[in-house]
Amino acid sequence: MKEYLVFQLHGAMASWGDIAVGDIRPSYRQPSKSAVIGLLAAALGIRRDEQEKQQELFKLLFSVRVDNFGKPIDDYHTIQAPSEQAIKNDRKKNCWIRLDEISALHWRVIQSKSNKEAGAIQSRRTYYYDALYSVALCEDTENLIDWKVFDDKINKLNSLIGFMEQPQFSLYLGRKSCPLSLPLQAQVTSGLNSQQAINKAVFAYQEELSRLTEKQTSVTWYSEEPLPNSQMKMTRRDQPVNKISWQFTEREEYYATEKRSSDVPT
Repeated sequence: MKEYLVFQLHGAMASWGDIAVGDIRPSYRQPSKSAVIGLLAAALGIRRDEQEKQQELFKLLFSVRVDNFGKPIDDYHTIQAPSEQAIKNDRKKNCWIRLDEISALHWRVIQSKSNKEAGAIQSRRTYYYDALYSVALCEDTENLIDWKVFDDKINKLNSLIGFMEQPQFSLYLGRKSCPLSLPLQAQVTSGLNSQQAINKAVFAYQEELSRLTEKQTSVTWYSEEPLPNSQMKMTRRDQPVNKISWQFTEREEYYATEKRSSDVPT
């Protein structure tokens, strides 16, 4: 039997950054490992430049039960930033606020006598709304976490629960515009595999969430651990390597789908 840190993710919107090309920013249908580890690091107050601590969290094995994939929605998104030439006009400022940036953009348009020089960057971003996931994290018996690199209060899976109840930084579902709609309800359960551990977890608000699952005839599993009823093994490029340079590598995960029982989610 192994111990698992189990928690639930639900929000009005979620976005799990797929590989992006050009101005298209797609999303996986289920949580990425990099996003979930990032959420955990935020709860613990670990910054992206704390590489040693980040590397230890990367060792955790990741599993997720998708209770509802949610429905996709695309957002037409624009952002603007002042040009280097515009910034040169006012080097005396120690810091810039958004009003300064807008003024710099205005200057750029006036100098060029063309709205084309406003410098807007366009993109299309995919989100999923009303999705519901149950996540399990556990230590890899062949690559155990060195808990000594963390603070004294962080020394085992069970010690993470308090931080997830009172996170040090804001938590979100893939993007900062996607806050949690419910508490994580983190808990430690045991099982022979992630499926058993997640199925043992007891979450609140299930009556309120029943509208999300009442029409679902099946649940889908993705796990870095072998699943007893796995139907295939897939490769996914979301294993974090370096959070500062935003580098990822490939990992393998097992896929399984099964008929939904009346007590899922529990």
